[in-house]
Amino acid sequence: MNVVVIGAGLGGLSAAAHLARAGLGVTVLEHHSVPGGYAHEFKRDDFRFEVALHALDGAGPGGWLYPILEELGIDLPMTRLDPLYQAHYPDIHITVPADLAEYQAQLRSLFPGEREGIDSLVEALRRVSHDVARYTLDRQHGERPAPFEMLERYPAMARAFSQTWSELLEGHIRDARLTTIFSTLWGYLGLPPSRVSAGLFALAWNSYHVGGGYYPVGGSQALSRAFEDVITRHAGEILYRQTVNGIVVRDGTAVAVTTERGLTVDADVVISNASPVDTMRFLGTDVLPDDYVQDRRADVPSLSTLVLYLGLDRDIRAEGWNAHEAFLSETFDTDADYAAAMSGDFSKASMVIADYTHTDPGCAPAGKSVVAMLTLAPWEYADTWGTGGDLVGYRRNPRYRALKRAAADILLARAERLIPGLQDSIEVMEIATPLTNHRYGLATRGSIYGREQTVDNLLVRISPKTPIPNVFLTGAWISGGGMSTAIASGRTAAEIVASRLR
Repeated sequence: MNVVVIGAGLGGLSAAAHLARAGLGVTVLEHHSVPGGYAHEFKRDDFRFEVALHALDGAGPGGWLYPILEELGIDLPMTRLDPLYQAHYPDIHITVPADLAEYQAQLRSLFPGEREGIDSLVEALRRVSHDVARYTLDRQHGERPAPFEMLERYPAMARAFSQTWSELLEGHIRDARLTTIFSTLWGYLGLPPSRVSAGLFALAWNSYHVGGGYYPVGGSQALSRAFEDVITRHAGEILYRQTVNGIVVRDGTAVAVTTERGLTVDADVVISNASPVDTMRFLGTDVLPDDYVQDRRADVPSLSTLVLYLGLDRDIRAEGWNAHEAFLSETFDTDADYAAAMSGDFSKASMVIADYTHTDPGCAPAGKSVVAMLTLAPWEYADTWGTGGDLVGYRRNPRYRALKRAAADILLARAERLIPGLQDSIEVMEIATPLTNHRYGLATRGSIYGREQTVDNLLVRISPKTPIPNVFLTGAWISGGGMSTAIASGRTAAEIVASRLR
């Protein structure tokens, strides 16, 4: 049996690695020249830049990603982040330790009137994770609880996935500042607390604050290469610079995948790591039910990002910077923060500053630093970043270049508050916009998390199965955003394929 995987993002790599280990013939077709999708790196002069990963969750012993890597034989050294992160708000600045008990004590000291609420919230989040673990185990054992049984069997999970993160918080915390501090990681999910699924946020919060945030030695590119190694060691292949443009369907079944360079690869099974909308384009909507096409076209992509990659001629860690990353927010109002991001008001949208040299010293020469700055950003900003939607040669468009430089200057000026003299110490700078995300990863509208991770979308997820019986989906659009979840979605797709061979 020959499996063709479209896209070497982590979801596609994971699916391919699992199936190659199972003895199936696997061919991965990848648009870019390296594996990983967002999980890769690039170099400028003597600096090595991580493209997207800030912190990997579930990667330590006991974490939910750990056994997936273990079963593939991937033994990649990981550094646990401690402190986990810093958070800077208008009148509160905190350094969040990796140890949850220590963090709880810090919050109780800052908000003595919320002591009971802090403890009850942390316990509620623990119960959500416990229920999800039980539910997952039950499903692995073949149990399929009916919808009316969910609340009785998994009460914390059922309630959390039926409400927003704000609604869950309101049952425990009164101080609006503290609810925002508990929500600092909302940017990791792409929606503010008033819109993001409480169940998803609870799992993410626990995964980072209980299980820990990790950074792989060598960065996310090392993780992608580890998957690539599993695939090739088990007789699979990855063909780079092969941009897929079609899936050939005969008599309702996919039989081949084609690329822009004229390659045709016969397929018994197709797993697409592309977005559902792009996968539909490959298939042709004429072979799909109208309601499926309408549902997928109605899916709203998550926000994208504006990222500055900086090589500095100074060692900011030696100067006192003591965290892998810091969140900088101008307000405790997360809805206003999100509105600023949606409108492209980069002077008000929260931003993240990551010092990769802190965790991966080899990414910069001695005495220098690699720093990345990120804020959520919309695809539509300033008429698609000054291009009017015409992406042909967009990087040479003077208006595009001016807009991205102006946006970068705003972030740099804000970052000076945490890194004085920053702009005078820049040796190398690259600026990436939502259009950059699309160019290298073919992400729909530059999305970084797939579909918006709302309550409704998490209750009714996009199935990895499609109306074409041998075409399956994987990646962030299916599992939710994040590199760990993308890897898990690849295993899910592989399990579905393997189950049909038993």
